[in-house]
Amino acid sequence: MKKLTYKQISMLLYGIALITPMFFGTWTLGVFGLIMGWLGIFALEPFVAIPWFANFLYFGNLIFNKLNLKTKIGISVLTIIFALFVIGLRELPENEGGRNSDIVVGIGFFIWISSFVVLLIGQLKEKNKNVG
Repeated sequence: MKKLTYKQISMLLYGIALITPMFFGTWTLGVFGLIMGWLGIFALEPFVAIPWFANFLYFGNLIFNKLNLKTKIGISVLTIIFALFVIGLRELPENEGGRNSDIVVGIGFFIWISSFVVLLIGQLKEKNKNVG
């Protein structure tokens, strides 16, 4: 059986995060956060917009193979920092009537951030392998 790479494990975790609830207090799945996160930019809501940008950093890190390893590690660290901003989010709109639900980060968030951490660990191991 073929062993999965860190990159593959990271992408698998990211995929699982898309189908799990992002928050306790609401059943909003990760895919809806990915689709609707851009609204945080127009609402001037940093706890929505900044974590949404973490997804672009993550995908860029996966796609651009020509970047040197040091740059990839820096992007991974920045991705994790951006993702952590979602912890500051305390309310999520429940419906068009203006009602909000109180929330805290849920299982989907932890799986999502773990996908970033696994990628960073893989990159650090690769760097140490190249050094030693």
